[in-house]
Amino acid sequence: MVVSDVASDLELQLIRHFRLLELAPGDPLPREQDLVQDLHVSRPALREALAALEALGLVASRQGARRTLGTSDMQTVVEALTRYMEPSPEVMLELLDVRRVLEAAFFPIAVAKMSANTLRELRRIADRMEAKAAHGQPFVQEDAQFHQTLYEQLGNATLLGLIAAFWRLFDEMSEQFQVGGDLQATAHRHLRIVETLEAGDTSLATHELNVHFFDVRARFTALRSKERTGGTAVPRGTAPAGS
Repeated sequence: MVVSDVASDLELQLIRHFRLLELAPGDPLPREQDLVQDLHVSRPALREALAALEALGLVASRQGARRTLGTSDMQTVVEALTRYMEPSPEVMLELLDVRRVLEAAFFPIAVAKMSANTLRELRRIADRMEAKAAHGQPFVQEDAQFHQTLYEQLGNATLLGLIAAFWRLFDEMSEQFQVGGDLQATAHRHLRIVETLEAGDTSLATHELNVHFFDVRARFTALRSKERTGGTAVPRGTAPAGS
């Protein structure tokens, strides 16, 4: 059996071992020598397993200090799983479809729990997006903040992690997507969501959210079709104006 095969099983053993030790995030891990003895594994296999857990954010390390237990919430794991993905229209379309279904399903619940302060913050974000769009400036950070703010009161780490992962990949795509003639339309879609929420019309707000997603999906689909027919590939900085 090669080291990588052992490490794959060892990752689960390590997680269980840390739970038995009742370690909390930030607590130092046992020394390598102790883990080798306790788990009856070789040092190379142990180090490979620890490196894999570190890539997922489940173990943290810094120069000159002992490893510590990382955060094991779903938001961290979901973001970590997409960290090494290559952004492409195909990948973004799949993530966008999953996001749309989840956000639409959670939207009425989020609205029911939404505070007046959250609604005011959404209005401020949408206004900033409109202002930037009027000057032809992209608003990727504001767009990401808008969607995170919509759902943060739910406390659903998996949903928030998926949204964050989408925006991390989106940020790696190119200016063609992030800067375009549809900036003002995209910004206005977000403003319409806020306006319908302010009017207390959850059904219409849900409709505006879905229209926004379908509009973004159409732009991703157009870019994918362009690539498949020999159009220009998507270099870093060529992405649709937000979502």
